[in-house]
Formats: sequence, C-alpha cells, structure tokens
Amino acid sequence: MDRSRRCGFSLLELLVALVFLGLLLAGMIRVFQAGLKDWLRVNETLSAQRALRWSLDRMAEDLRMMGHLFPPPELRTLELAASADPGLQSAFMLEPDLPVRVARRGTLAFRAPGQDPFEAPGRTADALSFVMDVPVPVRAVLAEPVPGLVPEARDGSETEDPARGGAVRIRAAHGVRLGAGDLVVVADGAWEFAEVLRPARLQARRPAEVLLRRPGGAGAGGLVSSHAAGAPVRFIRPLRVVRYGVVYLALDDPQDPRNPGGLVPCLVRWEVGYPPDRAAPPWARLLSGRPGPTRAWEVVAEQIIGLRVDFSLDNRFPGIRGADWPETVRNLDAALRTRHRRDGEAVRSDDPFWFRKYGGLLQVTLEARGPVPRDEYAPAGERPARRFRYRSQTLLVRPRNFGLEAPE
Repeated sequence: MDRSRRCGFSLLELLVALVFLGLLLAGMIRVFQAGLKDWLRVNETLSAQRALRWSLDRMAEDLRMMGHLFPPPELRTLELAASADPGLQSAFMLEPDLPVRVARRGTLAFRAPGQDPFEAPGRTADALSFVMDVPVPVRAVLAEPVPGLVPEARDGSETEDPARGGAVRIRAAHGVRLGAGDLVVVADGAWEFAEVLRPARLQARRPAEVLLRRPGGAGAGGLVSSHAAGAPVRFIRPLRVVRYGVVYLALDDPQDPRNPGGLVPCLVRWEVGYPPDRAAPPWARLLSGRPGPTRAWEVVAEQIIGLRVDFSLDNRFPGIRGADWPETVRNLDAALRTRHRRDGEAVRSDDPFWFRKYGGLLQVTLEARGPVPRDEYAPAGERPARRFRYRSQTLLVRPRNFGLEAPE
C-alpha cells in the first residue's frame, strides 16, 4: 500500500474540503439570515395586528353604548346638542385631522422635527368624544326586600314607606364606590332605577345601605315598585364623556438612540363627567394625572399612529366627516334634513336626542406600526433608511342606543 495513503489527507484534499465547507456554511448563514428576517417581519406584523385588534375591541365596547340614556332633567336642554364651536363639548363630537402632539408634564405640544425622525411632523389623527352611560362592572343583589311606595289613605297619592324611606340594602360581589348621581337599576323584570343620593361604599359580600332618590328629585325615596330580596342590581354612571385620540407619551428611555426622547405614539382613552358649563374638558391637563385607578385617562395600546373616524346615517361612506368640526356639524344637519324629507320627521343636530330618531353606523380605522424600525433595502453605496412596518384595520360598529325612537 502507498505510504502517503497510510499517513492521512494531503494538503490539496484539505483545501478542497475547506472550500466546500466554507460554501456550505455561507449558504447556511444566508438561509439563517433570510429566515431571521422573515421571522422578524412576521413578528412585527403580528405585534401591530394584535395592537389593532385590542384597540378596536376596546373601542367597540364604548362605541356600542354611545348616546346618553339617563340625563337628569336639569341637563335635558340644548346644552347636550351638537355645536360648531370646538370649545364646547357636544354629546357627539368628531374632530378630524388634529395634529398628533406630545404630552410632557401635563401639557400637549407640537412635535419638533427631531423628536421622532421616523414620522413626519405634520402627521394628523382624528379625535372622537361622546357622552355615554358607563356601566360599573360589579355584580350585586338586593340584600333585603324593598316594599316600594304605598298609597296614602286619604288622597290616594303614593308616598314612601315611613319605616324604610329611600334606603335599600345591597350586597355586592366586589368592593365598589358609588357617587352621588350614580344610578341603581333593579334588573328583576321591572327595570326600575333611582339615583344615589349620597356617596356610598360597598364592601365585598357585605350588605350596605344606599340612600336613593327619584331621578332628578330633591329628596329621598326612589323605588316605586316592590322588589324581592336577591333581585339583581346594576350600577350605571350616567353622562360620562369618553374621548379617544392619538398622543405621543414619554414611555421609553429618552437616551435611546433608536427612539429619541423616549416618545411612543399611543391610543389614549379619557373619561370624565359631563362638564356643567358645557366647556370642553381640559384634555391636556388631564394627562398629568398620576397613574392609578382613579386617573381620567388610560393607554389603550402603544404604537398606534393613526385614527380616522366617520359616521353615516344611511350606511354609506364617506359620511358626515368634514375637514373640521364646524363642517362636520353642517354635514350632520344636511344628513338629518335628507332623512327628514324621506321620513317626514324633523330632527336637527341642535336636538340633544337627535340620535334616538335615526340609527347610525360608525367607521373607525386605526393604523399601527411595528415596535422597532428596520433598515429598508438600498442600492449598493447608499445608506439604508430605517422605517417601520405599518398595518391598518377598519371597524364598522352600530351604536345600540341610536334609533331607539325610530318608528317601526
């Protein structure tokens, strides 16, 4: 046998093996890089889609309940109607193409060009605010029967049971604070409701006394009908103003070179009581509230960069959305006049209950971007630009409180 074959591989054979091994490793690296790039793209797309789905689901809960059902008598005036003045809060208010601003130390300011190099400073988004009755998510029952009102012996008028007055005992599954003006609804088939006269605190599974009054009344004694113990009870916080908008919030490290200033575009939800003077709530100052369960705002989702809303009375789009709020009000009046000529019922936007006459359809489109910008493809010798991947979804929702008084 040849001595060279007994001593191992030759130098030529080793070089050929190394060349083939290098080619194989280069191919594997390219396949790995391509797979990693595809994985990052899919992961960023899924992240944007999850933010969109969560945001639309959260908005759908509120949009379906848009429209006040329990305004007290002192607010059943034109103060709740639509107004072209953007400084006044209407029951339904769509402000198109507002500049996306930055929230810092409780104030809203326009973005400087260097604060977010990936987005144009002139980017805009809609803002939608409306009045609704917010349900308090807690299960409760009547701890004791309620006798209701009994007829007076002499003149036949109804009066309160002198032994009970307007107090009822309620047992809640979870602790909850009730404020004056909140509604207690007995959901035993009669669906009777009364206002809370004084603030009350219910502890979990412990009966507590709540003093009620008739809606809009000045004294105690709210429930007219008799109710048995164990009847389910619901709590509603009436006339709450809910607002959705896009705001840059300082959530990340301001020294991060990938995100100068630590700014993140977020879909923000506000909730406050309807202002007695009808002036638009100070949304900018409300952002300065400390985090906690009692603050007036919450971040629905991060990396939401666009919000577009339209509303239609005839299920066709484009609807009443205009270039600004005054034009939107004019479009709403024109749409109501068209329905009046068709149905023979005169309704204007200065009617605080215009939404009860006709049903409506809301179209909400959100745009989200991926969490991390990526380098785009660039020709040889040019520096690649860093861009986000964007996704958008549209929601069509019909408010259930619209068209309640429409003729069948």
